[in-house]
Amino acid sequence: MTPPVRCETAFDFRFTEKSPIGTITLATLCRYLLEVADDHAYQLGVDFQTMFQRGLTWAILRLCVEVPTNLKSLSELTIRTWPAAREGLYVYRDYEIASPTGEILGRATSQWVILDLNTHRPVKPPAFLSELYQNLYGDNVPPRLDVSFTRWNTLDMTQYPLRYESPIIVRRSDTDINGHTNTASYVEFMEEAVPLELYQKRSPGYLELNCLAESFEKEHLLSIAEANTSQNEIIHTLIRTSDNTPIARARTLWS
Repeated sequence: MTPPVRCETAFDFRFTEKSPIGTITLATLCRYLLEVADDHAYQLGVDFQTMFQRGLTWAILRLCVEVPTNLKSLSELTIRTWPAAREGLYVYRDYEIASPTGEILGRATSQWVILDLNTHRPVKPPAFLSELYQNLYGDNVPPRLDVSFTRWNTLDMTQYPLRYESPIIVRRSDTDINGHTNTASYVEFMEEAVPLELYQKRSPGYLELNCLAESFEKEHLLSIAEANTSQNEIIHTLIRTSDNTPIARARTLWS
């Protein structure tokens, strides 16, 4: 049987997922994206448990999300996902974020690599992944969502003079099946440094997350949010305080 090209899941917003301003957080939206991606990976036979049996695992490097502008008026979303382009070591997965009536409210793309379980180093996508793509698409693999990734070392940080910080301790509930902090928790940690008054007057419209290193239970992190003077753009950094290592960076846009 040919595996399904797309996977679709509806999510109801739960009371415990809502923020102080009454809608789901960026971290919750990212959890939805990761949940449907995991469901589809299972259907395709490339889920984490199956990869473990092959001595491999997945690691997400980047996640870019167009956040729906009308989240406050919704109580549920439908997420659709499918494997997209492959570029060298990178494998992409794209998403659509839709209303219950089917209206496309936002899109997202994620960049992944396959790691060797023993070395934790990236490996070339194996032959079974090429066979899967061939079964799904033949020679017509869809391109990934057309977004440009931020080059962090080229940013002029003097343009972001407003600085906010929040100390973080990684909880056991923040870790995933790989044993390290999951992607959605990185987003949650970054949101912790954003002042509540900013959430009360603005809404996040775009997220670009770049995971740089692993972190683990009980590690101490510092979440830094550096905003421009109009507070419509924030550069986020997560730093492990024991060795000052950047764990993740992100960029959010607000309206």
